[in-house]
Amino acid sequence: GYEYTPVEMNRRDQESLASKQNEALKVMPVLFDQNGFEVTVFDPVYAGYQWIPDLTIYDDYPGIKSFSTAGIFTDEEQRRYEIETNKRNFFCYSLMRTVPLCLQKTIYNTGIYNNTSDKAYEFAQQIFNPSQAQGVDPGFTEEYNELCMLPDMTKISETAEDHFFIMSNDTTHNPVLLQEPDYVPAMNVDNSEYGSNNQGRFTIDGKTIDVSNTGHYALYETNMAAILKLSEWFDFLRENGLYDNTRIVIAADHGWVCRSLPEMYFDHNGDNIDLEMFYPLLLFKDFDSHGFTVSEEFMTNADVPTLAVKGIIEDPVNPFTGKKIDSSEKTAHDQYVIMSGDWSTDVNNGNTFLPGTWLSVHDDMRDKDNWSLVADNAVLKDFTTGK
Repeated sequence: GYEYTPVEMNRRDQESLASKQNEALKVMPVLFDQNGFEVTVFDPVYAGYQWIPDLTIYDDYPGIKSFSTAGIFTDEEQRRYEIETNKRNFFCYSLMRTVPLCLQKTIYNTGIYNNTSDKAYEFAQQIFNPSQAQGVDPGFTEEYNELCMLPDMTKISETAEDHFFIMSNDTTHNPVLLQEPDYVPAMNVDNSEYGSNNQGRFTIDGKTIDVSNTGHYALYETNMAAILKLSEWFDFLRENGLYDNTRIVIAADHGWVCRSLPEMYFDHNGDNIDLEMFYPLLLFKDFDSHGFTVSEEFMTNADVPTLAVKGIIEDPVNPFTGKKIDSSEKTAHDQYVIMSGDWSTDVNNGNTFLPGTWLSVHDDMRDKDNWSLVADNAVLKDFTTGK
């Protein structure tokens, strides 16, 4: 929500980022719990400011069930192989560090250390060109398998309780090449024929995105895989009478530096900032809604709590600050975004975010005239003064 944007986090500079993150992760679960919903949380991001979520942040709320699911659906063969491979790689790493620098890249061999086993590439992907790759990336499959298992994770009940589920999934955070047209993991990916026959899929309404390198294809295919698996789950909900009485919000945390739309470049001291990195996905399906429409209203991912509680909880307020939950702050002033390479919570874990470049935006984010540079190498705490 709008109480937890980077600049709002910085304003509360007497509290740790970790404590504010934990508070943000509890706002909706606690609010729905207090309003009689059965609440389940999957993989709350950076809970306890830990890479593996610290689920104890919900210990004070016995009505909230929380789970860490990343890697749970990895098959046993892959688990055993990874353990044995890691033992071998630890030994090979020590050998690599003892040889001359000019030989280290050859021995490292993209992390498989010249393993000649038939399964040498089974749990790592080597990309040869935009259409061909070998191997499966565990960072992708561990998250992707969770989406595949959504129907199995769903318990259908005829009782009348209201339920609130919130989950995070990193499938799209690990771009890989996948076998088209189904966009599924494969030991040997070869999309040469399919790609050459279907270039038109990158043009919509006369606008074509640049898909010219392996990174572009990996991002496209990984997002397709996630959306297809979610759609299969939605079909499952429909088949079991659960779709119409369910409100669904899908929100991404950020976009990606794709450089596929030149009109999205913003000049910063002679360098082009790719505004696509600030262009995350936001999808909303309300109760009993059908069809697909596109809204041109200015939205951000901080709108999610407002979308989630609308018409369900009367006069919703943040249980920790007492402030009303709505999106009025969005249009009260420009929105401020931070651009920084210090993403790791192992480093960026004080009371405020480390200095970075700050941009402001309002209305249509695709119009470069709506963007402004606010500050460079700064810790922005007050958007009224830019300091």
